[in-house]
Amino acid sequence: MKYSVQAIIAFLLLAGNPAGAQPYTISTLATFNGAAGANPYCGLLLSGGTLYGTTSSGGANNDGTAFSVPVGGGAVTTLATFNGTNGRAPAAGLFLSGSTLYGTTQWGGAAGYGTVFSIPLGGGLVTTLATFNTTNGRNPYCSPILSGGTLYGTTGYGGDMSVNGGVGDGTVFAVPAAGGAVTTLATFNGANGANPVTGLILSGDSLYGATYLGGADNDGTVFSVPVTGNGSTNAVTTLATFVGSNGVSPIGGLFLSSGTLYGTTQIGGAANDGTAFAVPVGGGAVTTLATFNGSNGALPWCNLILSGGTLYGTTYEGGADNDGTIFALTPTTAPTGSTYAFWNNSGTASLWKIPATGSPTSASFGPYPGWSPTSLTSDASGNAYILWTATTGAASIWKVSSSLKMTTSQSFGPYTGWVAKTVAVGPDGHVHLLWNHTADNEASIFNSVLGSSSTPQSYGPFKGWQATQIAMDSSNNTRLLWADMNANEASLWNITSSGTQTSQTFGPYSGWQAQGLTVGSDNLARILWENTSTKQASLHTVSASGAVTSQLFGPYSGWAPMGLAVNNDGDSDLMWNSTSNQLSILDIGSTGTFTSTAYGPISGWKAIAIAPGP
Repeated sequence: MKYSVQAIIAFLLLAGNPAGAQPYTISTLATFNGAAGANPYCGLLLSGGTLYGTTSSGGANNDGTAFSVPVGGGAVTTLATFNGTNGRAPAAGLFLSGSTLYGTTQWGGAAGYGTVFSIPLGGGLVTTLATFNTTNGRNPYCSPILSGGTLYGTTGYGGDMSVNGGVGDGTVFAVPAAGGAVTTLATFNGANGANPVTGLILSGDSLYGATYLGGADNDGTVFSVPVTGNGSTNAVTTLATFVGSNGVSPIGGLFLSSGTLYGTTQIGGAANDGTAFAVPVGGGAVTTLATFNGSNGALPWCNLILSGGTLYGTTYEGGADNDGTIFALTPTTAPTGSTYAFWNNSGTASLWKIPATGSPTSASFGPYPGWSPTSLTSDASGNAYILWTATTGAASIWKVSSSLKMTTSQSFGPYTGWVAKTVAVGPDGHVHLLWNHTADNEASIFNSVLGSSSTPQSYGPFKGWQATQIAMDSSNNTRLLWADMNANEASLWNITSSGTQTSQTFGPYSGWQAQGLTVGSDNLARILWENTSTKQASLHTVSASGAVTSQLFGPYSGWAPMGLAVNNDGDSDLMWNSTSNQLSILDIGSTGTFTSTAYGPISGWKAIAIAPGP
């Protein structure tokens, strides 16, 4: 799919505003004065109503600071100051895990070539976790990422000191989050890339990034490195190289969506003003999504974000006054894909198919006395599966085609003491039905091809825990979510097709309960948490190595989070219900940016689930 470039400048900011009044005003939340820091290079981190960041200079020693500012504005709080020994001149933002902030400095430390550090969230002394000494890297320009107790990042120089005039072409490194020696996972040597200035992303057991230079034409590369690398240049897999015409020198970070890595190059392309590109996560040719030509922007330095099929970013120069642009990359072909929404009205079900553009179509089923629609899922072919439960304890699964016609059904039970909870479908077409035993919270999962016999597998009971959700990944592994409603914990099980079980526990998070689970085409699990008091939602994305990233939404007055799905474009869809029984679907991009669409209210009807459509 090719993309056209659209610069979002004053014309779009004024759209729908005939009087010409600016729809946004700039509010200065805080200013730096040298003592509190000076010259921030990086972006901000938002957590709990507070913004966190770093300055490259200023502070007591003029070596930079870490700071916080209330999101509504106020005085700058200096969380920590750098003094050369504990680091100097941070150029990167901060990474938050629990109550600890992590970051890097370009310079300083024992050898003078940069550090990895941590700071308590509330401020305090800088803890130097590791220092760089050229052979293990030097001059990190990006914040690290944390996974499973290990911090991962890149250095712009150092490593193999036999290249680049004895300065080195950079490294990929790992450092224990508690502090310790730097492990060099990979080094660059020019041929496989040089001078990474972007951070890393983790998916599965691989780290992905880009180098500013190096590769066949010395125009930069996109690479992957295993998290178990050993410092060898052979550990670097070059996924793609830039050759001028498809871009030169990627400087913004990458992001991954639906098996594709997206990014920008600073220069290169037809007008040498930069490009936006895509590369398959497994490696392959660079697809140029768009080229910049000055009038539509020039020199993109930043990463892209994706929302609703549109990519957004900024350019450093270009536009009407050559002062830069905000741009959108919109597909030149119409968006595809749809979302299923499932409604209930006193035992009557209505299944909506909501296209990417246009109005929904729907079909109603029932009422069937004694039966209620309970759960919804879908398969890769676009068929929907409706779970009905009866007052007798019986269950029935309907397979509904993308034309909203019921094609197959199968009934189960009743089984004394057991209640059917939810349904999932694997890529092999097998239907998986989760049952709970009401007396002791034992769980049982039926594996069935509709119309045939089922194979059950039971788990537990585990005192205080209840199995609440299941989802299937592309390898036919079952993800089973357990919730401890009293302790506000959750446990995510991965059950392979051979029955092998591994698990990871999350929490406790006071006031929060895990209530939703889904798995996208990237095989990453997403867990939906609800704050039972504020009705906020927190979306946790769990990598293959167990690393968790979280996004917070709400509260939105009168609305509560209800369900979760990952649509065909790789975005997470978060379902909300209002007290008036409206449905709102938030289409959440990889960075947390979202668009929302509301439906209803429809008298007597309440939306109960969503699922990816055809």
